Amino acid sequence: MLDKKAIYENMKELVAVPGISGTDTEKAVAFKIEEMLKRIPYFQEHPENIMLVPLENDPFERSIVTAFLQINPDCPDTVILTGHYDVVDIEEFGHLQDIAFDIESVTKRINEMPLDEDSLKDYQSGEWLFGRGTADMKFGHGLCMELLKYYSENNVISGNLLYVAVCGEETNSEGMLRAVKFFNDFAEEKDIRYTALLLTECFMMEDQANDTNKYIHYGASGKIMPMFFFVGEATHAGEPFLGFDPSLVSTEVYRKLQLNIDFCQERFGEFTPPPVCLKMQDLKSTYSASTPLYSVAYYTIITVNIDPEDTIIKLKKIAYDAMTDSIKLINKRADEYSGFIGNDVVKYEYKPCVMTLDELQKEVEKTFDGDLQEHLKEYALNLQKQKMEMQDIAVQLVKHIYELYKDKRPMVILSFIPPYYPDVYLEKSDEDVNRLMKACDSVISYAKEKYGETLKMKDFYMGISDMCYTGLDKDMNFDNLFKNLAGVGSVYNFPAEDMKKFRVPGIVLGGYGKDFHKHTERLHKKYNFEILPDLYISLINDILK
Repeated sequence: MLDKKAIYENMKELVAVPGISGTDTEKAVAFKIEEMLKRIPYFQEHPENIMLVPLENDPFERSIVTAFLQINPDCPDTVILTGHYDVVDIEEFGHLQDIAFDIESVTKRINEMPLDEDSLKDYQSGEWLFGRGTADMKFGHGLCMELLKYYSENNVISGNLLYVAVCGEETNSEGMLRAVKFFNDFAEEKDIRYTALLLTECFMMEDQANDTNKYIHYGASGKIMPMFFFVGEATHAGEPFLGFDPSLVSTEVYRKLQLNIDFCQERFGEFTPPPVCLKMQDLKSTYSASTPLYSVAYYTIITVNIDPEDTIIKLKKIAYDAMTDSIKLINKRADEYSGFIGNDVVKYEYKPCVMTLDELQKEVEKTFDGDLQEHLKEYALNLQKQKMEMQDIAVQLVKHIYELYKDKRPMVILSFIPPYYPDVYLEKSDEDVNRLMKACDSVISYAKEKYGETLKMKDFYMGISDMCYTGLDKDMNFDNLFKNLAGVGSVYNFPAEDMKKFRVPGIVLGGYGKDFHKHTERLHKKYNFEILPDLYISLINDILK
C-alpha cells in the first residue's frame, strides 16, 4: 500500500507553488517536481533518468518533467503516468487569494466565501480539502511520485513506468504537444513500447451533488474553435449608409451559430453540447466617431464524431448567409430612412464575400514580394515575444494577412484558432486496448469488493484534457483544418505527424474532486488518499503482469 501521508505531503508541497498558466510562476512547478523526484532513492542512483525537456521558443521558458523508472530493462512494455501541473488563476478567491495555495489555511476559512448547498455540506463534513490545485490537479502528481517510489522498491511488474508532468494544459496544451514528440523519440532511443497512458486528472461528474459513482473515462471529447474575422468599411457615424459595419455581420453569425444543435454530435450514447461564443469584439483601439473597420468572434465546438471537411462547409455557409442577411437589412433600413426624410440616401452596394484563411493566403501569395510564410512566421513570433496570448496573436495574424490583400472589400474570413483538440476513442479490437479494458474491469470489481465503491466506465471524458493527443484518427482528413489554423507552424506547433505515430490507449482515472476552476475547488480525503492509490496499484499490476 502507498503511504497516504506522503501523498498528502507531496500534494501540499506542490500546491504551495502557484504555477498559474501563462505566467512566470508556471515554470517554478517543474523545478519543484524535479527536486521532489530526486528525493526518491532510485533516482538518486539514476539521476540521468530525470529530464527537464524545454518547450521550443516558449516565452515563459517552461519545461515538461520526465522520469523513467526502468524496472525491467529486458521488457519493452511501458505505462505512462501523466498529468498537467499548471492551474488557473485565483481571482474568484476574493479576500482569500493570499491563502488560496495554502491547503490547510484555506480549508479552515473557505466558509468566509459564498458557498452553495453542496459546497457548504462538504465543508461542514470535514471530509474535503479546499484550495487551488487540489483537485485540478496536483493531487495526481503527488500520487504519481509515490507510485514511482513504490515500484522502485517493489519489483512486482514486468515492464516500466514513464512519468511525464506537462505544463500549459489550462491554456493551449503546449506541454502535451511538446511531450508527443518526446514520447516518440524516447521510445526509439530506449527501445520501449507504450502499452497504456494513465491520466491522473480528476474524473468528471454530471451531477456532482448527488452522484456517488466514481468514473474511468476511456475516450476524450475534442474541441475546435472556428474564428470569424469580419471586415467592413468604416464611415462617419453621421453617414452610416456610406459604410459597412462588420459588427452587424458578427451578430448575425452569433444568431445562427450560438447554441445551434446542427453542430452537436452523438457517439455511443454521449452527446456534445451546442457551440458557444467565447469572444466577440470590434478591433477599434480608441474612441472615435467612426464605425469599426474590423470585428472578430470565435466559438468553441466540442467534438466526439466530427467531420472537419463537412464542418468547414457548414461554417462557411453560416458566414455567407449572415453577410447576405446583413446586406438585406442595411438596404431595408436605407429604404426606410429614405422614406422618413423624403429623399433617397446615398448608399453603397455590397456583395457577400466569404473566404477561408487558406484561400486568402493563396490570393496574397500571388502578389506578395518574398516568402509569405516566413514573413508571417516572423510577424507572429514578434507578437509572441510581447507575451501576447495565442488567441490574440491569431486575430492579429489574420488581420495582417488581410492588410496584405490587394482587393480590399467587406468580407468574412473563416479560420480556426488554437488550441485544437482532436477527439479520441479506443478501438477495442486492439490488443493493448483489450488488455487495458480487462484491467479496468478488474479494478471496478476490486473497488466494489474491497471498498464498496461503484466505479463506472464512460466513453468520453467531456472535460477537455491532454488525452486528446494520444490517438489522431488516421482515417479523418484534417488537412483542410490544419491549413486554416491561424498561427500553426509559428506560435502554435501542432505535431500532426508525431501524433499519428503516438497512438497509445489511454484512460482518465483520477481523484474525486469537485468545482474545478472555482473558489470551492476541493478534493475528497478518504477516496483519494485511502482508496485510489490501491486501485492504481491493482491497475498497473494488471497491465504489466
